[in-house]
Amino acid sequence: MGTIDMTNGAQLAIGEFDQDTAATEASVAVMPSLGDLENIGDYLNLFGGDLIRRLNDEYKPVHHPGTEDTLALLSEIKRPLFNAQAHVVTALLKGFERNRRLFLIGEPGTGKTSMSIATFFALLKSKLGGKGRVIYMVPNHLIKKTKREVGILLDKNLFEVEFINGYEDVIRLRDSGKMNTKAKKMEVYIIARDTAKLGYIFEPVAKWVHRSYKKRVYQGDKVVEYPRTAFKGWVCPDCGGQLMKEEEGSMVPMEYEDFFNKHGKPTRKKNNLFCSSLVRLYKNADPEKDEFRECGAPLWQAKNKDKSSFSGQPRKVIGPAARKVSPADLFKRYFKHKFDLAIGDECHELTGGSAQAHAFHVLMLCAKHSIAMTGTLMNGYASNLFELIFRMFPGRLREMGFQWGEVGKWIDLYGVREKVTKIRNDDNSLNSSSNGSSKRVNTKEMPAAAPQLFTDMLSDVACFIQMGDMFEVLPDLQEGPMNVSLHGERRFISCVTKIERRPGRKRRLHKAMRLLAPSWYLERNLSAVEGLLRKAVEEELRGGGQSVLLGSLLSTTLSYPDVPFNFEGVYHPDTGKEIVSPSYRLSDRLLYPKELQLIKYVRERLKAGRKVGVYATFTGKLGTLQRLQMLLEERGIKTAVLESEVNGPEREEWIAKREKEGIQVLLTNPILVSTGLDLYGFPSLFFYQTGYRLSIVRQASRRHWRIGQKNLCETVYSGYKNTMQELAINLMAAKMNAALALEGQFSQEGLAALTEGSGGSLATELAKRFVGNNIAGVESAESIWGKMTIDASKLAMVVSAPVETHQEEEDGLDIWNMATASKTSDEPVSLIRSIYADSLQDAILAWAAEEVPADLFTRVEQQILFVEQNVMKGYPGLTVVQESLLGEFALQWDPTEVPSEPAEFRRWVFNMTNKPATERPKAAASTEWKGLELLVEGKMAKTKTKKVYNVSDGQFAFNF
Repeated sequence: MGTIDMTNGAQLAIGEFDQDTAATEASVAVMPSLGDLENIGDYLNLFGGDLIRRLNDEYKPVHHPGTEDTLALLSEIKRPLFNAQAHVVTALLKGFERNRRLFLIGEPGTGKTSMSIATFFALLKSKLGGKGRVIYMVPNHLIKKTKREVGILLDKNLFEVEFINGYEDVIRLRDSGKMNTKAKKMEVYIIARDTAKLGYIFEPVAKWVHRSYKKRVYQGDKVVEYPRTAFKGWVCPDCGGQLMKEEEGSMVPMEYEDFFNKHGKPTRKKNNLFCSSLVRLYKNADPEKDEFRECGAPLWQAKNKDKSSFSGQPRKVIGPAARKVSPADLFKRYFKHKFDLAIGDECHELTGGSAQAHAFHVLMLCAKHSIAMTGTLMNGYASNLFELIFRMFPGRLREMGFQWGEVGKWIDLYGVREKVTKIRNDDNSLNSSSNGSSKRVNTKEMPAAAPQLFTDMLSDVACFIQMGDMFEVLPDLQEGPMNVSLHGERRFISCVTKIERRPGRKRRLHKAMRLLAPSWYLERNLSAVEGLLRKAVEEELRGGGQSVLLGSLLSTTLSYPDVPFNFEGVYHPDTGKEIVSPSYRLSDRLLYPKELQLIKYVRERLKAGRKVGVYATFTGKLGTLQRLQMLLEERGIKTAVLESEVNGPEREEWIAKREKEGIQVLLTNPILVSTGLDLYGFPSLFFYQTGYRLSIVRQASRRHWRIGQKNLCETVYSGYKNTMQELAINLMAAKMNAALALEGQFSQEGLAALTEGSGGSLATELAKRFVGNNIAGVESAESIWGKMTIDASKLAMVVSAPVETHQEEEDGLDIWNMATASKTSDEPVSLIRSIYADSLQDAILAWAAEEVPADLFTRVEQQILFVEQNVMKGYPGLTVVQESLLGEFALQWDPTEVPSEPAEFRRWVFNMTNKPATERPKAAASTEWKGLELLVEGKMAKTKTKKVYNVSDGQFAFNF
């Protein structure tokens, strides 16, 4: 079957190419011969027209948004879906007629949760009369958000939501008997991934028996004792037989290492789960003619901290023994096929063999239909998808000849392997007495995938939607790098540190200065650190094998330029030998170039009334976030740091509370907000550090560009020039095409990356280029993303009142000084007309019926109160010119004041339907500095006030 694809770049998957345009492009770029073809792009240019015509004839999608309508049931949802979302839901409903399990792959911010809610609403409404059960498995910080989304989209009389917080709730649900009867309404159960996978600790119930004796031998008058072993091995607790395993076609006794690894930790394997000994049935007196059965007794049990001995006395348990049961195991035991739909969010984190992935598999077995949702499906490796696809479509993979665990076979078909052979020619004396070889062969998987992986596994079971499909409701997004030079100008930068209080005197603002690090300071020390690391890694590589210093190399070279004042040295992880001395730690009193660039960036954005979110990857002991918080608060900028101590379910409320307290900058690690959280209030995101985890960067960079955002969004990736930081940003931009190709966004570069491989993971390639000193051989991020060009005039249309900040002597970014917010018009005045009605709402609706597109007119009707408030406050193009005593309203419409392009006009209409932003209080006329406000993370914001003393008769009061 086909699949819906709402993207412009993924039209290859559904056959929606414009034939005339494609034929024209193919004719322009015709190659003279096949020998001139160099890549897939050349091949498509030559044969693209024929391929498109064949695809249109043979490849029919399940749902075509251009020729088919959406389901009529979707109009019953309380908050209507957008047009692109409605088509995706329709495609999913049609897809369930052919497959029980489907993928929903949507870019972050497209509203996957809303689409999943609409899907189960339409599924239950059409199949079961609006009554059924749905189980959600989401990250722990999204459980409250999922419940809130259900309440926004559906009427409260249609559904009920219940959280599964542990195995006790599963037992309570089983005992209630509710699951044995038909549902009375839409029952939605939500469970966190961390909760679903929690289980008990196993311990082996098989017994290790080692029976020995001493053999005595008389030698004259002396007696010599020799120890002898009568029996040694594992014994089944049920049948008492010795446990055996198959090895090289024969059965051999199990060793002690078959149950415990080299660290002494119990390890469950396929061959030690159950007893395979044969037990005689004694149906015949002759043992040779009697029948036998396999014992099959379980060899593992739950570890119980209240274990007792045979005498009844409690005995101490070695190691942890928590009393808990996995809710997923209980679901498998009691609720199989009890749910109508199972939905797993952020399934890209469930691709491996983790306990969370196993829990999602169990929930799929408990439901008749399943949806796996993600925004970033692939991390670059073909093996990453094997277990997830096998769990969702086991029959398909078995028909193709795959068995569980055959990852190598999957890589051979859809991935790329790298085989490295090393031959030692220096010394063969150690191998002179044997028939061995001096060759060493190392095989590993490369981060690449064949295009057949998309066509064979995803094309007929996946729905794709991108942010470009939501164009009518989304603002522009600008993203790109902002590289900073290591060379700093040696000068003083002013900063506000504290307020001095002296007895009998007025309080005085104490200003301090920070010296900007000179040009040679950071560059010289960074070069020395890199040289020592490169030398140590090269020495290990010359010895053969891989270097264990690669992890330290990456973290040090990426983090040292940002926090050189917290550097503690680099030591060999095995020998403890000092590689880089802690003496390269630099002063924390200086201001470094990237820190100054961040301060300038934040100040200019705050002048435009835009809050900023700052990401840093190397946090924790390095204290990057705390350092940036101190520098910003020295300049009177209110900040807050979101740390990992804030539990996942509370992060959304924590951020909302900080915004109410008036913070201007949010600092956090991107991994804490990479999935599910919305940062509407921070339209500017600044990656102070990016790291090298592509999926985290992709998810976190879209936290502000989501449905409901009305401000222009921008994402900045910052790094030092000619360092590993710049190389990491360039490689990340280059490798993003390969990941996007499996998510429906095809391009020539993306297809080339799929077929030819990308040379290694980000971490591996960074290390290789660092050791080989090949940093300049990568295409720059500017050429891939395009240089950032942000028009400040667009920001001025949607921003709130400017935020008062402490002024500094530094110059702002040229990008803001060059922009002009003035707008002139030469359109004729005759286009202006008036609309009369009994009320302002009627006048607005009469205007909208003529000027607004049909799909946006329904939104104007639903949000008419917000539209009226915006018009009354003054909205470009619409003005209330008359308000008579008879109740007649005249609405003046001036089309010359609104964008003329259709896309910009749709965005203008959508912004008018949003709730008006509350204006900030205007700053006082006095320029006197009011002092820093103290942010306290408690129940309410506290401010420092003057202490008052009670003075009785005969006492004196002194005010210092």
